[in-house]
Amino acid sequence: MQKPIELVVKGKTLRGMYHYPDGEGIYPTVILFHGFTGDKLEPHRIFLKLSRRLTAKGLAAIRFDFSGSGESDGDFEEMTFSSEVFEAQEILKFVSYLPTTDAERIGLVGLSMGGAVAAVIAGNNPQMIKALVLWSAAGIDTIAGIYHAKEEQGAFLQNEHGQIDIGGLWLNENFHADLANWNSYETLKTYQGPALILQGTGDQVIPPATAEQYQAALDGRASLIYIPDADHTFNRHSWEEQVLSETTKFLKNTLF
Repeated sequence: MQKPIELVVKGKTLRGMYHYPDGEGIYPTVILFHGFTGDKLEPHRIFLKLSRRLTAKGLAAIRFDFSGSGESDGDFEEMTFSSEVFEAQEILKFVSYLPTTDAERIGLVGLSMGGAVAAVIAGNNPQMIKALVLWSAAGIDTIAGIYHAKEEQGAFLQNEHGQIDIGGLWLNENFHADLANWNSYETLKTYQGPALILQGTGDQVIPPATAEQYQAALDGRASLIYIPDADHTFNRHSWEEQVLSETTKFLKNTLF
């Protein structure tokens, strides 16, 4: 079963989809956080596919568009890492209050920058989060590194407000400065639960070594699986299948 849901954060409506097993009940629930310029479907509908697999195993799943992305209110140029963390925290609160959520069994999945958001949320809410999955997770340092590399290449086109053209979307002029307020590796150390990290060795966006930094931050509480040759968003059926199967198995075993 699935149904659209909405959440208002700072006057903006975030639009999402709630997936849940057939029949009445209280379910372990997994929140999915999309990546930079992504949305609640993500490439080749991988978030939808994961949500359906989870419900088939008796878990619920919730996936929202952050503001300025997908179908949610707001404009992309208003987005910063801080704004997404704030919204993710509000999403966690919303999910924990749903009458169908088992608030003692909440998990997170984050892709790319959504992985950094998930890491921060897990670290800031160690008593609430019981399982964490990171897919091609960005670190704050890797996000900043990509920004600097493109800046040095002269790859940025800017408008009169200092906003940067990112594939037809304006990026907040304070986006880079805001990153200095965060350290996703350090924040994650507070999280004491189990984690699964999935990383493609052919990722051209996030260096595969970033996954090792997250694993080190978790001090032995995380399993790291490298997917040979896989790109940033697992754009091949065999890569996707491994990601979906490993994630579903981990969340079912951890949250039940």
